[in-house]
Amino acid sequence: MAYLLLLLCLFVAACGGHSPAAPTAPVPLPTPPPRQVVIVSVDGLRPDALVQSGAPNIQSLAARGAYTWQARTIMPSNTLPSHVSMLTAYLPQAHGITWDDYLPARGRLTVPTLFTAVRAAGMRSAMVVGKSKFDYFKDTGAVDFYAVAQGGDDDVAGQAAAQARAGFNLMFVHLPEVDLTGHASNWMSASYLERVTHADQAVGRLVSSLPAWTTVIVTADHGGGSRANNHGSDDACDMTIPWVVTGPRTLRGYQLSTPVSTTDTAATAAWLLGVSLPPDVTGQPVTEAFGAGR
Repeated sequence: MAYLLLLLCLFVAACGGHSPAAPTAPVPLPTPPPRQVVIVSVDGLRPDALVQSGAPNIQSLAARGAYTWQARTIMPSNTLPSHVSMLTAYLPQAHGITWDDYLPARGRLTVPTLFTAVRAAGMRSAMVVGKSKFDYFKDTGAVDFYAVAQGGDDDVAGQAAAQARAGFNLMFVHLPEVDLTGHASNWMSASYLERVTHADQAVGRLVSSLPAWTTVIVTADHGGGSRANNHGSDDACDMTIPWVVTGPRTLRGYQLSTPVSTTDTAATAAWLLGVSLPPDVTGQPVTEAFGAGR
């Protein structure tokens, strides 16, 4: 009997009769990267200037993403009304800004903007621009960081890179010098193409400062040259703009077949960030760039 009892004790010990080990804490899941979108507007950039100047950084973004050299801006094809359409997804007849300077006595920006949607979602936004006419966006109170850089494209890119390090969900970056040179020396002149090369270098420096998960849209507010050193008409020289999007979810080296409007920029950024624009906007997300409908 004692022998059987000994065998039973040994069996219980072998089958886990000892005290169970304390449960281990679950391994925490890694925090997903934040949703981040950067919109870069090269003021006055014609798509054919990218070809003639080379523009290796913007061309590289197109090779890594989706693009069209036939996107269209709005009428009037001027800086302020076009950028308001770009950043609200509304046409000028809806947003009301048809003039091209900061004239608050003439009217304020009253429609919701992309920044309004980002703020409502609890996200952070930044604007670094090269012209004070963008103060209309600052006046809405929806932009967390706003700066007018006084030192041209290099200063804009430097301040934008600093904001990238500070953290953001949406950043808008405006490079002014291509447009300024077009007015001074004519669109497609040697000086203009040289300035396109310089702006392309600024884009490259900015993009190199961004986290790998950032989606970047590079575009323009208008072209120019319908009247040598001006823009604003419905001529193709003024209305045709580049539109490039690249990021972790985009197709690579894909030329878009969908017609793209500058109003689609805000809609695409909102879609990427998971925020909602008003239902009556004109712009639509360019989902073809991400494989939809293929």
